[in-house]
Amino acid sequence: MYASDALFTWMASGARPRPVVRTRKEFARPAPEDIRFPVDVVYTWVDGSDPAWQRRRAACTGQGYHAEAANAARYLDRGELQYSLRSLSQYAPWVRTIYLVTDDQTPTWLDADAVDVRVISHKEIFSDANWLPTFNSHAIESQLHHIDGLSEHFLYLNDDVFLGRPTTPQDFFLAGGLTKFFPSTALIAPGPPGAEDVPVTAAGKNVRTLIEATFGTVISRKMKHTPHALRRDVLYEIEKNFPYAHRTTASHQLRSVDDFAIVSSLYQYYAFHTARAVPGRLRYAYVDLSHPALATRLGTLLARRDRQVFCLNDTVSEEGDMPLQHSVLSAFLQSYFPVPSPYEVTPLELGSSCVTA
Repeated sequence: MYASDALFTWMASGARPRPVVRTRKEFARPAPEDIRFPVDVVYTWVDGSDPAWQRRRAACTGQGYHAEAANAARYLDRGELQYSLRSLSQYAPWVRTIYLVTDDQTPTWLDADAVDVRVISHKEIFSDANWLPTFNSHAIESQLHHIDGLSEHFLYLNDDVFLGRPTTPQDFFLAGGLTKFFPSTALIAPGPPGAEDVPVTAAGKNVRTLIEATFGTVISRKMKHTPHALRRDVLYEIEKNFPYAHRTTASHQLRSVDDFAIVSSLYQYYAFHTARAVPGRLRYAYVDLSHPALATRLGTLLARRDRQVFCLNDTVSEEGDMPLQHSVLSAFLQSYFPVPSPYEVTPLELGSSCVTA
């Protein structure tokens, strides 16, 4: 008899048609651990060099409560998204659809006609148009489950997160529908949130307060900068059960000391306490782009290629440091991911579009 070859490898998605192969009847049935539901991916992305975006940002009153929120490194596009998509294409071929959430921006290299990619405007997902424009990643993340057509189970990635080795859906989900999360060894600082806290710390502290009030437990660990495995039904439940926290975060145009880290902390601990998420393990690396040994660390990562996921993060670099960082980072990413993804226009197409413009 014949059956889909998706039955014989976790690297293939069971949610889209696959070629059939000849097999025995005994082998043509799915196993209990096989994941047969579709998995989509959501990215958030911004190009801080875009003049139209800069005008919107300049018109937004206020500067945010903490200097890190306004640091140029937060909005700088170093081309990471292009290579993160290459990593996804190379190491997660089981993904169904990719959604790119932006403030009406589209990367010049992205093939907008690619069947597996959709660019989503903030206007399409925010519950209240009065909250826009927004420059607060916590606010944008609070609305991701509103994407029309998004699969029930999905991964959320920042553009500085990359897959470094082959992955399977089982790395992020259980076949019964539970999601996995990946606690960090980094701890949420003690005490209440304050103006001296960087935005991620304040948001983590707010989650800690909410989890303790709801479940009576005290959380202490942050999450690693990995793809976050999420379920839409749980996110809608969080929006319903914690309306103040949700609306407060979504309404802040700039990062605020009152924000909640909804998809990178609250979801994980709420889903765990309600028996819909479990801790998981990934071989993971975090590289700070402002570290003086950046080139050495990237060289080691490239030579070993032993991490399933790695994050190349920067929130504190000064503008004078960025050209050297960009040079080192570009060389690393091109060496690690030299093969273009199906989501890119060819250099010829890119060149011709520039001429006609």
